[in-house]
Amino acid sequence: MCSYSWRVPLRAAGKLKIVASQDIGDLGPAHSEPVFYYWTWFHSIPSLALWVVLALAIVLVKANRRAQALLILVPMLIANLLWFGFRKANGLGDLDEEVFTMLLLCFVTGISVLWLLGHLIGNRNRLVTFLLAWAIMATVGLVGVVSSDVTETLDDTGFAVLILVMAALAVLAGVALAGWCCRKRFGGPRFTLWLGPWTVVASVVFAVLLGVTVAFVKGVLTSYIVEILLVVMWIGLISGACAYAFVLPYVILALCSSFFRDRLHACLQLKSMAPEGADADGPISTPERPKNSDSA
Repeated sequence: MCSYSWRVPLRAAGKLKIVASQDIGDLGPAHSEPVFYYWTWFHSIPSLALWVVLALAIVLVKANRRAQALLILVPMLIANLLWFGFRKANGLGDLDEEVFTMLLLCFVTGISVLWLLGHLIGNRNRLVTFLLAWAIMATVGLVGVVSSDVTETLDDTGFAVLILVMAALAVLAGVALAGWCCRKRFGGPRFTLWLGPWTVVASVVFAVLLGVTVAFVKGVLTSYIVEILLVVMWIGLISGACAYAFVLPYVILALCSSFFRDRLHACLQLKSMAPEGADADGPISTPERPKNSDSA
């Protein structure tokens, strides 16, 4: 019996026979009629497309063809360990763990690609940088959701993509607002402390906007407005706290590694945040910011 891809051995491929079994005593047969399914090797790796996108961000970008770029795997590992610990400690009750695992992988891969491409989208108008960063995370999330088989309907797929888009907006807004609070005096602890509450606030705001919009479309806005606001605010609060926990390892990496610190500096454009210096392989070349560009 096979219900999830991770239950199939990685080396399995070809025609599989799937049989449902349940001991119901004398009420009927214990086994169903066999169903045959052709299983290919990549079905055992549903996140393969995301790893391809991450590999391309390293291989195709000249500035990333160095050993320091592989440090991006460290926060990815930490985020997955946090998720594994949460699942073991509390679980998700009736919620589909496979769907949320896919969403997490899309989310952290999107941040990873963003961290690798920060020097390309930075040193521009801040609004343009924000929109480019959001587009990168949304695109990676879309690739991950479409390439996976955990969503059964088009509505489920659209809802999953919407969750990732809102999470990306919350995190990017949190980073931008934390940077604004550190515009006069930047420090690693100061930035991470501001990042937490701003990410949660942004998540709650976007959750409320989304909840009210959906309620208005479904015609239940006037009847259950209080209940809707309470539920979406609670969801936004939890989502913001989780997003902060998963993005924090990436922020720590950017603060500790000059390779990624240069990218964060290019995106935030803070005078109080001077790059710590170039890597051993030399500085990263970034496009000069136009002198007459408008500051957001």
